[in-house]
Amino acid sequence: MFRNGIKNYFINLKHFFTPVGTLAVGMILGISIFIPVSVAALSSMLKNIAAVLSETSIDFNVLKDYIVNSITSLDWQDPIASLKTMFSRDWLTGIINDCLELVSAELQPYADRITAEVAGAVGVVIAMFALFVFFSVAGLIAGFFLTRFLVRRTMAKRTFAKFVFAAVTDSLITAALFILSAWLFTVWKPSIFISSLIALLIFGITSLLSAYLVHGRKCVEFKKVLNIKNILKLHLVNFLVFYISFVFLFIAIALTNAFAGIFIGFSFVEIAFIVISLNAESYVISLIPKTPELQMLQAA
Repeated sequence: MFRNGIKNYFINLKHFFTPVGTLAVGMILGISIFIPVSVAALSSMLKNIAAVLSETSIDFNVLKDYIVNSITSLDWQDPIASLKTMFSRDWLTGIINDCLELVSAELQPYADRITAEVAGAVGVVIAMFALFVFFSVAGLIAGFFLTRFLVRRTMAKRTFAKFVFAAVTDSLITAALFILSAWLFTVWKPSIFISSLIALLIFGITSLLSAYLVHGRKCVEFKKVLNIKNILKLHLVNFLVFYISFVFLFIAIALTNAFAGIFIGFSFVEIAFIVISLNAESYVISLIPKTPELQMLQAA
């Protein structure tokens, strides 16, 4: 199991670009809407404000210097946080209010019109940024399910009938263990303090039991699958896969920067979680003797 689990992770790194690619597609779609619509809204705002300001005498260099200083004063070592601040309603409203104060005497008669123009443009920018986030998250979710499908096809194929059987089996096992845990808590309150250890044990038992019922029935001896040794091995190999994935993530961050490193390296962690969820099934499948009869029985 140990060697098989580690090998599963490195073999499935061939799907590395799947989650990265779908996330990139989602982000590109979001940006392709966010930038032009936001620029159009801001351009319209500036055009309308310029029409209002054409009758005033304002030193625009003062406003320009203030805006530039406000933007450069943000912590650009953390670009994500800085962009989030820039596009927040509070920050944009504060900048506009400060600019209005600098030229309040000249703009006082036009304040309501200018505020309405700014509020409309800010609303559009925020809405487009939300749409960008939506497309990015959609790309991330789509990438996870597509990657899971590809990894499962590599590690543990199953028919639709087995998919349904596995869903029912997992639900019944989870419900039974939940009821058992609740009953144990009612009769022994301190059990809650060792729930994490129990959860680990339960995860190993349910993973191997479900994998046996879905893939190994009539093909492999039950005690050969579900025993203390295999439960411990499953936890150990899953921990190592998890640890290795984060090592790769930190290397990616160290070689680039926080933003690029996370964008590139999150795929290592995503694939690790998928492999961890399928290691028990892969192990049971590996135990089935390579005879035509048993292979046909397992595939049915």
